[in-house]
Amino acid sequence: MAGGREVRIGERFKTVRRSSYGSHNGEVFEVGSIRVEGCVVPHAQIFSLTDPTDRKLISVDALRDTKLYFPVEVRNFELDQQSTQ
Repeated sequence: MAGGREVRIGERFKTVRRSSYGSHNGEVFEVGSIRVEGCVVPHAQIFSLTDPTDRKLISVDALRDTKLYFPVEVRNFELDQQSTQ
C-alpha cells in the first residue's frame, strides 16, 4: 500500500499514465462510494466527470499509489474547465 492516507467520497483523481481508466491529460474520476463489506481490501467506485455512466471499481490502495493516480483539487479542475470554454 502506497500513500497511507484515507480516500474519501467526493475526492477526484487522474491517472498518472495512459491506461484503461483514462489518460492523465484527460478524464477526472470522482469517488462515488467506498465498499468495505466483502472485500479484503476496501474498494472505491469511481466515475468519470465527463461521463458519469462510466463507472469503475478500484482498490483504495491503487488510488493511494502515486505511481498510478494523483489527486485533483476540485477548485483547480473547475477553473480548468472554465478556461477551455
